[in-house]
Amino acid sequence: MIEWVLTTSIVTVVSTYAVIVLERTKGLEATDIHKPGRPRIPKTAGPAFIAVLLCGLVLSLTENMHYVAYHMIAALTAGLIGLYDDFKGINAVGKVLILTIPALPVIIGSSYVPRPYVPLVGHMRIHIVYPLLLLPAYTIAINAYNMIDTHNGVAVTSALATSAALAISSVLGWGPPPMNGGLQLTAFVLAFLISYFAFNSYPARIFNGNSGSFVLGALVASEAVLLRREYLLIMLSAPLIINSFSLITSVSGLKNKERIARPVELSHDMKIKPSRSREAPITLVQLLVLRRPMDEKELVKSYRVLIALNAVISLVIYYVLSVI
Repeated sequence: MIEWVLTTSIVTVVSTYAVIVLERTKGLEATDIHKPGRPRIPKTAGPAFIAVLLCGLVLSLTENMHYVAYHMIAALTAGLIGLYDDFKGINAVGKVLILTIPALPVIIGSSYVPRPYVPLVGHMRIHIVYPLLLLPAYTIAINAYNMIDTHNGVAVTSALATSAALAISSVLGWGPPPMNGGLQLTAFVLAFLISYFAFNSYPARIFNGNSGSFVLGALVASEAVLLRREYLLIMLSAPLIINSFSLITSVSGLKNKERIARPVELSHDMKIKPSRSREAPITLVQLLVLRRPMDEKELVKSYRVLIALNAVISLVIYYVLSVI
């Protein structure tokens, strides 16, 4: 496990730094509109994420952890789809359908236990339905992380808090025993996220891009499957679910970002406040700045507090329900 953590951390730092240099050299940058002067920074960490996942795939195959390997392939698939979306674009409806593909390696490799644990109910027997549910589960998780990735470090913070909570409940034995390789995958994800956090945290040195957020969603979904904590993941994902549901319902369906009015606007002093447009969707960011305008640094702090509180509350509730 230590080898996994050290190798993953080194590859994450080196590959991310290399991608930053390369994208700056090639002019592959995007404007950070929420900061004074609107600086331009590298547009996607997707290539670095893919390098880290390839490292994880080699580690899992070397140690004959085939269950983990299938999940690495799932995340790699999500990353490659996201990379295409970063540079070519995929329409919103097509994206939902295409993002079921990352679930296929998991289904083909039978890298799951079709008896999800639900507190107070116990283990459900859904051998036929479970693999079918994985298809929408992956696309929902991936899209949810893509939708919440609007400000520096928010998506990574959510993935990190979720991974830590899933790890804590697994190590302490709250709920069912994880599948073989579940804890190794979680150690890999935590090492990766902690090492990458400084690059994307406010003020970000690189954006995640669609490829980066797609990988985060796929990895979180895979952790829940291998650790057998699907129910806990739903609880931990409450902020993402609220954000996604309110956005989709307020714009009456699935639409590309370019066709959606911005939910917030910037004042002359770079404060973020709710948009006055009637066509603006309702999002979690909009709700956070509803009481008073915030600059991006304040908004990111509020997001982190919300994510951390939700993680703690979810863990407590899951523990209580599991021991009753």
